[in-house]
Amino acid sequence: MKNKLHSGEVGSKKYPLARIAFLIVFFVFSSTTNLWAQKVTLIFSQTRLERVLDEISRQTHYTFAFSPEVVDVTRNVSIRKTNADLKEVLTELFAGTRISYRIADRKIFLADRATMKQEQTWTVSGKISDEQGSPIVGATILLQGTTRGTTSNADGSYRITVRESDRSPVLLFSFIGYDLQQIPVSPTRSIVNVTMRASSTAIQDVVVTALGITRQEQSLGYAVSKVDNEALNTTVSSNWLNSLSGKVAGLNLEGTSSGPGGSLRVTLRGEGSLSHDKNTALFVVDGIPISSDMTASSSASQTFDTDAPIDYGNGASDLNPEDIESVSVLKGPAATALYGSRAANGAIIITTKSGRTTKGIGVSFNSSFTFERAGYWPDFQTEYGAGNGNLTNVIQQRYYNYWTVRAEDAEDGIEAPTRIYSRMGFGPKFEGQMFYQYESRDWETGKYHKLPWQYNDNWYKGLFQTGITYNNSVSVEGSNGNGTSVRLSIRDSRNNWIVPNTGYNSQNISFSVSSKLNRFISLKGKVTYYRKNSDNLPMSGYNPAAPLYTLLWNPTVIGVDSYAREYYNDRIRQMYEAGTEYLLINSSYADNVYMQLYQQLNTLDRDRVYGNVALTLNLHKNLTLDLRSGVDFYNDFRTQQKPWYSNGYKYGYYKEQTVRNYEMNNDFLLTYKRRFGDFDLTASFGGNNMVYNYQNVQLTAKDGLQEYNIYKINNSRSTPLSYVRRSNKSVNSFYGLVNLSWRDMIFLDITGRNDWSSALARGNNSYFYPSVSTSILLDRLLNLGDSAPWINMLKIRGSWANVGNDTSPYSLNHVYSSSNFASAYYLSSTIQNPDIKPENVESFEVGTEVHLFDNIWSFDATYYHSSTTDQIIGVPVDQVTGATSKLINAGEVRNEGVELSTRIVPIRTKDTRWEINLNWSKNWNRLVSLAPGVEVWQMNSNMNVSGNIYINAYPGTELGRLYGRGYKRAPQGAFYVDENGAKIDCSGQVIVDAASGAPVLTGTEDPLLDLGSIYPDWKAGMTHTLSYKNLKLSLTFTGQWGGNAYSVTHFALAYQGKLKNSLPGRYAGLIHEGVNLNDDGTYRRNTTITKDIVDYYSTYVYARENAENNTFDTSFLKFKELRLEYTLPKRICEKLKIVQSASLAFYATNLFCWTNFPIYDPEAGYMVGSSINRGIEAGAYPLTRTYGLNLKLNF
Repeated sequence: MKNKLHSGEVGSKKYPLARIAFLIVFFVFSSTTNLWAQKVTLIFSQTRLERVLDEISRQTHYTFAFSPEVVDVTRNVSIRKTNADLKEVLTELFAGTRISYRIADRKIFLADRATMKQEQTWTVSGKISDEQGSPIVGATILLQGTTRGTTSNADGSYRITVRESDRSPVLLFSFIGYDLQQIPVSPTRSIVNVTMRASSTAIQDVVVTALGITRQEQSLGYAVSKVDNEALNTTVSSNWLNSLSGKVAGLNLEGTSSGPGGSLRVTLRGEGSLSHDKNTALFVVDGIPISSDMTASSSASQTFDTDAPIDYGNGASDLNPEDIESVSVLKGPAATALYGSRAANGAIIITTKSGRTTKGIGVSFNSSFTFERAGYWPDFQTEYGAGNGNLTNVIQQRYYNYWTVRAEDAEDGIEAPTRIYSRMGFGPKFEGQMFYQYESRDWETGKYHKLPWQYNDNWYKGLFQTGITYNNSVSVEGSNGNGTSVRLSIRDSRNNWIVPNTGYNSQNISFSVSSKLNRFISLKGKVTYYRKNSDNLPMSGYNPAAPLYTLLWNPTVIGVDSYAREYYNDRIRQMYEAGTEYLLINSSYADNVYMQLYQQLNTLDRDRVYGNVALTLNLHKNLTLDLRSGVDFYNDFRTQQKPWYSNGYKYGYYKEQTVRNYEMNNDFLLTYKRRFGDFDLTASFGGNNMVYNYQNVQLTAKDGLQEYNIYKINNSRSTPLSYVRRSNKSVNSFYGLVNLSWRDMIFLDITGRNDWSSALARGNNSYFYPSVSTSILLDRLLNLGDSAPWINMLKIRGSWANVGNDTSPYSLNHVYSSSNFASAYYLSSTIQNPDIKPENVESFEVGTEVHLFDNIWSFDATYYHSSTTDQIIGVPVDQVTGATSKLINAGEVRNEGVELSTRIVPIRTKDTRWEINLNWSKNWNRLVSLAPGVEVWQMNSNMNVSGNIYINAYPGTELGRLYGRGYKRAPQGAFYVDENGAKIDCSGQVIVDAASGAPVLTGTEDPLLDLGSIYPDWKAGMTHTLSYKNLKLSLTFTGQWGGNAYSVTHFALAYQGKLKNSLPGRYAGLIHEGVNLNDDGTYRRNTTITKDIVDYYSTYVYARENAENNTFDTSFLKFKELRLEYTLPKRICEKLKIVQSASLAFYATNLFCWTNFPIYDPEAGYMVGSSINRGIEAGAYPLTRTYGLNLKLNF
């Protein structure tokens, strides 16, 4: 039964002293007689007493206190009273029973008549606080076995009277979200201070839903996952979104391993739209949508492009995780329908911290430092050195000579006239021989000496250093205890990453205020300023401008320190001017890695402001009006520079880019709440206006710099290339929702929203989104509390929704775009369509939630199904029209899946608690249809690694499978005859060329091979939390099964012979398992030894064209997070009198990763422009391990 205490406020008007005295006397007198002046109206027939008492509390604002063992609230009563005195009503309700009532402190105490007698008493007093030492206001203190109780005051203090007749008195201390405390008391133990522990059994039943509305989880007809502040801050990451990994069923994070603070793409329940970038979740902070997009430096891909995109981080990563109170993940359209088309793929609802509610001032200090190291490496081979010893260069299997050495410059007086050098790894075996190597040269004397031929472990690993990140934050919060509270937080982060001269600094300043201006008006406001700057964010990918590209092609006998000496001694410029060929890596291939890191800089200066202000108007006791306005604005100023003699830029390069993003949301919500007998009704009507402006301005010195390495646009050798893109969009909306419940057992939600989008033409720009959801608490409906008390909650739920997904601005009409030529513009190759309609997403889900055995075990299961139709896609047209494609509505994609989560508490005692949380999800995705005449959909035309791998979707298959070339194989039913005359089935065996012994690859004329889905079969996460007294251990594991990815890094290393999988057959050759194709079409078992083992590996087995052999399973199991925390006992803090609480924690991430994926991180993705895609890994940075310490102090 729910009882609510309401308080009123007196206005600020000043009265004369006498009048004030009179009012005080009058108030004291009236408060003693007010009970009998209370009037109530009750019309109930055969209704549970509990329901009637609840209605009395609602009308009178008085709270009932009683013991269920004494008062039977389950009995049915009938009463019909209109505007009757409360005394009359109570007398009639308990007529014929042994129950009597008594009034004190706005409470109605019910007890056996015998307990109401007057007798000798004594008092127990004390203070109630939480584990951090903050006072708890409103905690309930009840004397066990009686109805006598009280609540704690603003400072956490309490007083309660105990009678002599109370045998072995025990006080019960309770508060929402905390464990019940039972403490015996006596006349000699009359001062009892209590520290409440976070609840181990309470159902976390309050979540924030769409529009920032707080709901009881039991009433929701759809799945919601909640992650609290503690789970978000288990470890310290450069992107707080990493903390969600493995903790929410159905949530997917995709990154590119592209550098510090890299972007993460967040999706929920699969990919529904053929437009890849429309599948991401919406981020909402305190009820206001914010930008989570990322604008890259270019639209190119990460492979083979010197202008590959730089990952500047996406908008959602800018949030300070220490300011986040909780995150609610709304997965289905029914949960997010009120946000319209933007949330068609789910929403991440973020609630930030507000000021404290208790009177006083609190200060918190949080400091951490994190060490980060590259933790995983490819399986490098260490037996053979640099060389390309194929049949045409057999000498390179035995000799190596970096320099052309004259006899007079040689230490032994013997000239070495021929340079024998290669960056490949098919050279001489390491056997202690002596060769002229790069470090053989004395740069002062010009003499050369031979060095031992040995593997240099620093050829690749030597670049990486131990990164370190410092985070320091301070927050100050205060409250006057009368409804006004403020909070100010400041955070400073400084990152030096694992690659030299890379990293960033960032600062967050957040301020929030809430105030109850009077009993009719409440005000809330929050604003955050974010600043991020970096002197260099590294280029990533497999392209000549990326440091890892240089490393991949570095000979295994040359350490990275040689590149450092070449760079710091200015040998690069000197050698270019001299025209020599002895650079460690010539700019026709790539650049010196230190030149890339210290001169080819990618800078960032970001300023961002987001926040909102909201007013709540209590128009009537059942009617409220919420007015809210929010803004999100950021400005990025970026530069990219390359010095003279850079790859592709002989005279250097300089570019300036300014990106501005502005979004403003204004909304209102009128809410009416009313109880009608057994029914509770909440009805709301609201509206929203969203205005969005975007601007991307670029100026580029494309032809280089006039003066050597002066990076200014006005130093351009030619007219700078300009690029400007502006985008504006507005959406107006009205929405309504109705929440109806019956006896808190059956809940029904109905919502509707209509959007008018400026991105669509009149006639198609209005679209309506309905949703219906229901929740039924079977444990209450079937009264299982009596027959099965071990069932704490048994809930079934279901929902249906239909939402849309509109298009980007300017998709209706032809617009001109600037070209690479000054003052020149061009039309798009896509014919725009003014009749485009929004995409349509129809979905339903069903689920159940069960809590058992005093909430020791809970379980949640969901099945969902969604269908996205009217896809906005471009279909081919005859090029005689002057275009290559036209926008239309066509195509259907379906997703269905299962999400399971469970919580188990195997141990739950006073000092020890062990909690296990597991989640598992599986999604089935299928492209049902495309437009007539369109047979295949390529997910991104730039994702093909020079035409060697494709991510395509065919009707009837998943929306994303890998296709490429591979081995030719014997057809089904093929066989050969062995030496005994027996027929041996060879269906599917690799066809091997009988002359060379090399496998035969499919050609460009052959159909592409299906290499598997890019999506995992299922994903899972598991978190263990074990606490003993003041020590707490948290462990998080994540994993997935299935999925495939093409690895460019693997191709590059294996192709060059730098991995162990290229060792077999050196240099005697090997027999590739398979069959030979005879001239007559029959087959025979292959027995040919490969004639050229180097050509075998680099041209056939590990060539980039052999997509089949460079595609790998991405299943994995990761030890994602560990945290061990010690909290200083409260008694020590009280003795110190300096801090209220203190804790010190050690944390670590990625302690192990079990996977068959050969290169770094199986979750690494691929960047094309501003899009992050799975299925391809290209020059990713290593997966890192982090270790750190975290100190928290509360004053």
